[in-house]
Amino acid sequence: MSGERIKPKHIAWFLPAVYLLHLLDEYFIGAGFAGWFSMLFKASLSENNFIVINAVGFITVLVIAILYTLGKANNFVLAVVGSLFFINGIIHPLAGLLTATFSPGTITGVIIYLPFGLLVFIKIFPLLKEEQRMFSVILAIVLHILISVVALSI
Repeated sequence: MSGERIKPKHIAWFLPAVYLLHLLDEYFIGAGFAGWFSMLFKASLSENNFIVINAVGFITVLVIAILYTLGKANNFVLAVVGSLFFINGIIHPLAGLLTATFSPGTITGVIIYLPFGLLVFIKIFPLLKEEQRMFSVILAIVLHILISVVALSI
């Protein structure tokens, strides 16, 4: 599919697909994200809690895709989630470099989340007002921090 033919509704449906691939990477590659995260931050994120957190995330992006298709969600929502994925794609390799460890999720973070985030910036951001673009990135950062705090608190 050429770049000109990719439409926002396609991007909406890419959300759950790329999220699922990333989740599989985090769960199955290396020691698994829950173990890596717990070791690194002296936390107690169990695999079950990791699955619960990500099940909520997956259902959320699936609902967003459905609502977008039905005209009940807008491009701002796609920009927030795309920005969140892009940020996550940056954080995985950065965390690995800073800790000299392998962060599960780095593979799909780099080869899927970063290009997908760029696709969102190219295709969705021009459809938003300038202040919406900035707010979507700020909201994505806040959401990433909140998800991390939940993972640290469980």
